[in-house]
Amino acid sequence: SSGINAEWPLRPGVSASEDGSIKVWDYESGDFERTLKGHTDAVNDIAFESSGKTLASCSSDLTIRLWDFVGFECMKTLHGHDHTVSSVQFVPTGDFIVSASRDKSIKVWEVSTGYCTKTLLGHREWARIATISPDGKLIASGSNDHVS
Repeated sequence: SSGINAEWPLRPGVSASEDGSIKVWDYESGDFERTLKGHTDAVNDIAFESSGKTLASCSSDLTIRLWDFVGFECMKTLHGHDHTVSSVQFVPTGDFIVSASRDKSIKVWEVSTGYCTKTLLGHREWARIATISPDGKLIASGSNDHVS
């Protein structure tokens, strides 16, 4: 499965940048299509939800942004981390996202509201990554403290 709905017309490629932008490329031709701007510092990670119509991005500007990938507009900006947000991932259903941050926390966010529904603490150093099991029931995280 490509992760993109068969009805999706563009089949884009996406790249994150240290200049705070997200570049969109035509998947077939490799041609540059557009730039998504909104973050004010490096974009550290990007993730599509399963239909390909919503993109999440996280940044050193302490925010997570949710992008409508049909109209290429920022739908929501999520605030709650106290330091660089280093990773973001959708749960398989697309209803929630999980983020990891240099503030040592893992957060779970409701996509529809943009609210943080849970903060997981336990790392003693920068939480570099959080990933979700295919069934959406488990979260694994990696940190500079070597505890996962």
